Amino acid sequence: MSLMSCIRNNTSLLPYGRTRYLMGTFLSVEVFHAEESEAKEVIERAFNEVKRVESLLSRFREDSQVYKINRCAYRKPEAIDEELFYLIQQCLIFSRKTQGAFDITVAPLVDLWSQAVRIDSVPAETEIARVLSCVGYQNIILDKKTQTISFKVPLRVDLGAVGKGYALDRVVIILREMGVEKARLNFGGQIYFFDVSQDKGEYAAIRDPLCPEKLAVGLVLKNQSLATTANYERNFAIQGRVYGHILNPLDGYPCHTEIVSVSAVSSWALESDVLSTAAFVLGKDRCGELLKNMAETLLIIIRANDKGVEQVTALPEHNLLIKKGEMWELKDKV
Repeated sequence: MSLMSCIRNNTSLLPYGRTRYLMGTFLSVEVFHAEESEAKEVIERAFNEVKRVESLLSRFREDSQVYKINRCAYRKPEAIDEELFYLIQQCLIFSRKTQGAFDITVAPLVDLWSQAVRIDSVPAETEIARVLSCVGYQNIILDKKTQTISFKVPLRVDLGAVGKGYALDRVVIILREMGVEKARLNFGGQIYFFDVSQDKGEYAAIRDPLCPEKLAVGLVLKNQSLATTANYERNFAIQGRVYGHILNPLDGYPCHTEIVSVSAVSSWALESDVLSTAAFVLGKDRCGELLKNMAETLLIIIRANDKGVEQVTALPEHNLLIKKGEMWELKDKV
């Protein structure tokens, strides 16, 4: 076999990867390619797209549309571009599906609890109630004809909760456009395994939320994203009490639940990003309803008690979990 034909054979694809700090976290792009120069071009274009998305979604940059929306949309309808209109529209659909457990208007709550950490004082119930009056996706008005957004009450939109998921989806589009056959993406812990071959997929694992150096659940991904929401990596303390970083937009407080980790698997990274958070807020008993009309979406819920991991559940329930040693293995649907 000639050298050129060997290079072009799928089995000769080599991994080329880079890691950058963007969106407040480390993002890695690993592309399998026969040509190093072409792989580097793909990787560079992927990171440039992430930079563009980060700029689009920022609520702090004065030149961003989101910044302008938060300043002006209560006083008058604000025109926004087609991409941002689409993304906000999708977020509102998810808010309705999750009965408000996912809400892009949660920014005032985030700022309130950030201030509470700085002054080391838990917000008063009256203060939380006041802030909640300025939270609620139902108060966003999108006008498709004029492509504008307006607020019924003084809201502040924060699209940070969908940033990584949306950026992953945008990079997957680039991978397809540039003819990439295989790639692994890891955006701050949310992963996407891209593969156009006939292979069955690649093995991935979910960490044990109580002992993060160990693995709890193994599963196979192919052209799917895995997003996990848990409190074991990010939390904060006020007057010596530790709180999880996930805020419940329905009551204004940090989530306190028997759930310690929720992972969502979907071919749509935006969906897995949203649902892992929403399911964490809702709790296990309400997650089954959440998955209606989402046939290809999977939730893996880990609950714990004082002794450690108590229960691992896969939803929908026709997914099978088998215990192997200290880990659970997710098997094909039965």
